[in-house]
Parts: sequence; structure tokens; C-alpha cells
Amino acid sequence: MPKPARPQEAVDQVRKNILDAALEILYKEGFASLSMRKIAKKTGMTAANIYNYFKKKDEIYLAIQTRGFAKLFRTFRKIEKKEKDPVAGIKKMISAYIDFGTSNPDQYEIMFTRNTPKYADYLGTPLEPAARIEKETAMRVAETCRRVLSKIPGAGPDAAPLTISVWTALHGLVSLVNSRVLQEVEPDVAKVTAMIESTLLERLTPYIKNSLSAKTGGIL
Repeated sequence: MPKPARPQEAVDQVRKNILDAALEILYKEGFASLSMRKIAKKTGMTAANIYNYFKKKDEIYLAIQTRGFAKLFRTFRKIEKKEKDPVAGIKKMISAYIDFGTSNPDQYEIMFTRNTPKYADYLGTPLEPAARIEKETAMRVAETCRRVLSKIPGAGPDAAPLTISVWTALHGLVSLVNSRVLQEVEPDVAKVTAMIESTLLERLTPYIKNSLSAKTGGIL
């Protein structure tokens, strides 16, 4: 008799276990050291069994990236839908980004810091479709932020430069926290994070400062 198909929940759990194990290897040893053999050893599976779920290590890597960006996008999209005030929405996105990066340092480093393969590296290869999905998922995160920023008075319809400014500032903070360099300068990370969450946009952009000033009667 043919072997009954495994429940989708079981398949999803195995895929998650594979991605979790691969992420740990990527974080500790780097992309060059990632292999099906090492993933198999860490998950207690055989390398042959892993090939039933993923064809090669690059496919696993792209799935890890896509999973991370999808999680961040869902958070941003939820904020965009719930928060009607764009300034308040961006502040909540700032908090969410910092929380994501500091709560998932391994995933964050692979997504934003390591010199790992990018979409352009997969052009013309069988993995180009998977790489395109990864890039499009990442761009949805940036587009959600840009869309909310563009609704702030004075920001204009194209808030892409502002989006990059906010992102680079937040990336610097998250990277310094995760590397523990910030803690050498200021041990009270919560204090620094709270300050940045409340003042980043005002300091970066005069039109947001003006928008907030109008709401508070000129007191910031």
C-alpha cells in the first residue's frame, strides 16, 4: 500500500526545523559553511531526507530570508491598517523594527548585515524565482514604511529618501545593540532606545517636527 501523505502541519514543522537549524549555522559559521550535511546533523535527519523539502542550500537560505521579511512586513502592515495617524504609525513601526532586530539578532544579521547572496546573484539561475519572491517580500516592508511616511504633511508623495534615512538610523541602533558596542558606552539600552523611539523622526525631518509642533502648540 502507498504510504499515506503526511499532514501539512507536520510538513510545515519539518521545514521550520530545517530553517531554524540552517539559520543557526549561517549565524555562527557563515554562508560558505552552510551545507545539507550540517543541517542534517543538527536536525537529526538524513541529508537525503532534507532534499525532499529543499533542493539545495541556497533555496534554504532564500526561504530563511523570505520568512524574516514576511514577519516584519506583517507587523508593519498591521500597524498601517490600525493606526490612522501617520506620525503615530511611524513611531510604532520604529518600535516594532527595533524589537524585531534586537529580539531576533541572528535573523536580523543575516537579513541586513552579512555579505550573503543577493537577488542579482541568482539572475539567470533556477533559483531566480525564489530570489525574486525574497526581494519582493523585503521591498514590501520598505514600501509600507514609505506609504505611511508619504501621508505626513510636507513629506510629499515620494518619501523614499526619508524611508532610507529612518532605516539607516534604526539599523545603526539595532546593530550597535546586537554587537553590545552600545552597552559599552551606555549600559541603559532601554533608556537610549526610548529616546530614539520618541525623537528620531523629529530630528531627522523638519516637516515631521513641524507636524508634531502643530499638534502640541509648538512644544516638542
